[in-house]
Amino acid sequence: YAGIDDLDQTGIDLYLDDVHVAVQGGRNPAYREEDGQRVMKQSEINVRVVLGRGAAVDTVWTCDFSHEYVTINADYRS
Repeated sequence: YAGIDDLDQTGIDLYLDDVHVAVQGGRNPAYREEDGQRVMKQSEINVRVVLGRGAAVDTVWTCDFSHEYVTINADYRS
């Protein structure tokens, strides 16, 4: 959906910290839901996406957009 015509989705791997969630563009057969739940309970999560397109590396920082966060920021406009 990103409009990257030459991106081979079968080369993508996805990790949440030490949990290998997706392999070659699909769910990792070794992935266990309890491992994913363990990671998602952490206050900080490292998400690593391997595109299989070379050795370039980038870091993106983001924040929590929980219901509470949105509610607090909505109060500024009310």
